Amino acid sequence: MRKQILGATAAILGASALSIGLPAAPTHGAAWKPTTQIPFPAGAATDVEVVSTGPGDAVAAAIINGAVHAYTAVDGAWVGHDEVRGDVDATGLVLGANGNGDAVVGWEENVSGDIRLRASRQFSSTAWLGQQLLTPAGSDIVGNADIGIAANGLVIATASVDEVDATPQKLLVTEWPEGQVPGAPQTLSEADSWGPSLDVNKKGEALIAYTYSGLAEDVVTVVRRTPGQGWNLGDSTSNSGNVAASPEVAISDNGQGQVIYAAVYSDAYVIETSRVLPDGTALPAEPLSPTDEFASDPSVDINATGSALFTWASHKDGTTTVRYASAANNAYPGTAQVLTGTMPNAADPTARISDSGLRVIQHSGNGQVVTHTKTNNVQPFVPVYSGNGYHADDAVDVDREGNAIQLGFKPLGGIHGRFFDAAGPTATLNALAFATIGKSIPVSWTATDSLSALTGTDVYASSVAWNKTVFTTPQVVVNDAPGNEATVPATTGTTYCIQTRTSDAAGNFTTTPQRCTTVPLDDRALVGDNWNRATGTGHFKNTVTTTKQHGAVLTRTNVKAKRLSLLVQKTANSGTVKVIFDGQVLGSFSLQGTGKKKQISLASFPAVKAGTLTIRVTSATGKPVNIDGLIVAK
Repeated sequence: MRKQILGATAAILGASALSIGLPAAPTHGAAWKPTTQIPFPAGAATDVEVVSTGPGDAVAAAIINGAVHAYTAVDGAWVGHDEVRGDVDATGLVLGANGNGDAVVGWEENVSGDIRLRASRQFSSTAWLGQQLLTPAGSDIVGNADIGIAANGLVIATASVDEVDATPQKLLVTEWPEGQVPGAPQTLSEADSWGPSLDVNKKGEALIAYTYSGLAEDVVTVVRRTPGQGWNLGDSTSNSGNVAASPEVAISDNGQGQVIYAAVYSDAYVIETSRVLPDGTALPAEPLSPTDEFASDPSVDINATGSALFTWASHKDGTTTVRYASAANNAYPGTAQVLTGTMPNAADPTARISDSGLRVIQHSGNGQVVTHTKTNNVQPFVPVYSGNGYHADDAVDVDREGNAIQLGFKPLGGIHGRFFDAAGPTATLNALAFATIGKSIPVSWTATDSLSALTGTDVYASSVAWNKTVFTTPQVVVNDAPGNEATVPATTGTTYCIQTRTSDAAGNFTTTPQRCTTVPLDDRALVGDNWNRATGTGHFKNTVTTTKQHGAVLTRTNVKAKRLSLLVQKTANSGTVKVIFDGQVLGSFSLQGTGKKKQISLASFPAVKAGTLTIRVTSATGKPVNIDGLIVAK
């Protein structure tokens, strides 16, 4: 499953618990990119699938004139094609990806009279390698197979098969480690098992949900794979009756799972859902759809943190609607809602939920593909329509950042794809020095966007003076900075926490976490007797306070600091000082060395501490002590 990678939409603390980030604000502007025809070879397409492989990246697969083709998109552009398998009258296309750039495509073909599942891994944008058979000779696949891939490249495939002179509908699973040949198929159920659905998370944990034709009525069963332990015996969802629509299953990166299917009630087909715990226990099913409707085409997806989205088609009195529901982590779904803006003959809705929270429901009907998107909890689902002439077969997926890819095909007009840009740029604010010894703060950053052009970067700063504890509200200090560098004006004796906010042409933005730096308090702010005020190039603000007198003292009252450092000039025969803060001796410090504007770390505190700071010369009279400033950091 996909991992959540957030744009900064809330306060992110920097160097201190007292510092504040930018006010919470929506990350999503969200915009559909233009629909493009993917340049697959001409011919009759029978199956299409699509998966996201990274931010703005995707793989589309299709069966065209019996051959298996794959096209790769990078940053929203379709750039690489491969005919994965020539004309073998392929059917049953399945496609999987792990979000790390790895993808696998599978299909059913006739091999010496047996209908078997064959699969191939993506090697590059133009090459798919390692075609392997994943179901055994002497068996025919019944219904559709399913396939998935873990973060380590482990491919898992499942299928129900009929074997020669054996009980029909045996449920098998095959594991294909990356760089190796597939292992032997394992039997999960000896017979009467059909309609398997598979999902694999990044850790290689997996769930398979299927229907077992029991002696009295169907039993929806869930089997779990745990890395290093294999597959468990399975657990029933305690469904209420025979199965009217095969189950679909999803597993989160946190190990939680969800199952959805339709069960036969006395006067309806009712959607039921069951939670699956990380130990493989399937909790008792609960009804989700109205009990006076005939539900079909159930779909579920789950993100890395366990939030799930469910959808299905409902039929009553000649009217078809699409319904949906959401579930939090460790929870059953809430009340079902009607999806607005659907086609009269809506069919085969598909649910997708990104780690960023983007929700997508796509369905076909009346010659169109309709994709509904919801970018936050407040906004309703917003539909977008493909236009007429589309086949009922379509596909959709989301990436971990919150972009989507929609796929559909026209029987007479090719295969078309469209990206939805709902994720902000990827932005990083480069590290700032602990102390900035100057009149301004140099700031630099990197920013990229996979689907839209960057439109500008604003630099924000909040600050707090050496004798204060509360940071100011973040303010724009550089507006629409060109390139990736800016200079922030600074005041002495002040800690600054900097953030950048970069926008793209779709209206999305990303705010970086804070990075903080402190401009020293000048030596002139320290007071005492037996010291000389001097000037000279190379010192902070070209000033320095000097003495050669044993016992000379400099003080500064009302200092409020979480971290303290001295700024000094070091010489080979410099003396030593003892520093006391709020009555606590921080230590004795030698100023021997070479160079101006040298920092000596004094102390760090768990929280901001207030008091008077005293610098006392402890070396013998005649040894120079040159104080250039005091760094009071929050």
